[in-house]
Amino acid sequence: MKKILCFGDSNVYGYIPKTGGRYPDNIRWSGLLKNCFKNQYKIIELGCNNRVTFDNKVNFEQSSILCIEKYLSLEPYGIILSLGINDLQKIYNFTDNELYSNYNNLINHIKNKCKNIKILIISPPKLNPEILNGFFSTLFDNSSIEKSTYIGQIYKKCANNNNCDFIDLNKYIKISPNDGLHFEENEHKKIFKLVKDCIQKWY
Repeated sequence: MKKILCFGDSNVYGYIPKTGGRYPDNIRWSGLLKNCFKNQYKIIELGCNNRVTFDNKVNFEQSSILCIEKYLSLEPYGIILSLGINDLQKIYNFTDNELYSNYNNLINHIKNKCKNIKILIISPPKLNPEILNGFFSTLFDNSSIEKSTYIGQIYKKCANNNNCDFIDLNKYIKISPNDGLHFEENEHKKIFKLVKDCIQKWY
């Protein structure tokens, strides 16, 4: 059976805004995909809290450019990339060009390892301003919020230049005001439907 990787950050993992726990697989969008396509594809969920597109020099699993190679060894048919929000943390302070370059390098790495792989890039929605008043206020600032309003444009350019499918979540969903960073249950359902429609075109 062909494999599709759901590779991303805490919103792929299914982080619950109110509790910090994890949504079950019948709620988180990657889990819903796994159940939906169980007879056509093997959906492999690979969400990790605080994952970034580059090598953050701190944690192997959080560094996409490093850890993704072991998952590409599974020889996937497709990969769904849902990353980018953590690249906006104030400690990195990336320019727009750097945000593009980080993602572009990751895409090139994937394509070099898996020549004919299908790739869907999911760009994150804009941060909720409430993030500055909660648990994650030490990680993000006003500049992070501003960049999150247009990061989709940067990633769309990357997707177009690399012949990848693309979904800009900023057009469809909103981040929870409970922590300013993660998705409520209904948003996971919306993402599931968007991604399902894309995968069905891969047949």
